[in-house]
Amino acid sequence: MKHGTLLPLAGLICTLVPTLASAYSGGPPDRFASNPPFDQNCTFCHFSYEVNSGDGDLQILGLPSEFVPGQTYPLTVMLEDPGQQRWGFELTVLDDADDFAEGGSLVVTDPLNTQISEDVEGTEDYLKHTSEGTHWPSDGPTSWNFDWTAPDLPSVTFYFCGNAADGDQSFVGDYIYARSTTVTRREVTPVAETSWGRVKSLYVAKR
Repeated sequence: MKHGTLLPLAGLICTLVPTLASAYSGGPPDRFASNPPFDQNCTFCHFSYEVNSGDGDLQILGLPSEFVPGQTYPLTVMLEDPGQQRWGFELTVLDDADDFAEGGSLVVTDPLNTQISEDVEGTEDYLKHTSEGTHWPSDGPTSWNFDWTAPDLPSVTFYFCGNAADGDQSFVGDYIYARSTTVTRREVTPVAETSWGRVKSLYVAKR
């Protein structure tokens, strides 16, 4: 069930500049993927409803339970909400040990619908929709495809936020969803620690 209206004071700032609503159709500002250290999401401007209060869903598809450093994974962000007509998202991947360090490399595979911007105050990249990528007007669900090349880090977290908008080019009437998913590096047992590894090391040492 969709819940009542929320009007946070911060969101009122956005109403002072109504042209921003149509401007953000080309991609939201950085650092609104519900990621640390500020944990801001799109309800800062799209303030009609509390985050995750709609009847829709936001998912990331294709993530492995464990990743292999250097391997590239094709991923998909999917957003749905019955009755909404325009769609947007923002995503970043961060090193769990450093909120300002990116967790691997985001790769645009569909430049018509997605783009990457690098935060000018940090090292993290943000993947987001383009104007074409809002898929307006459409009933959804909608999706955006991209690649991610895994880093050599113990674990990373995907932070992503979706905007299921009504398409009236204003900040009101839009449902915002925020998610995060953590994945860990696959640990590979070194060859030297296996039985065959010990035998091989002895053979090599005697040569």
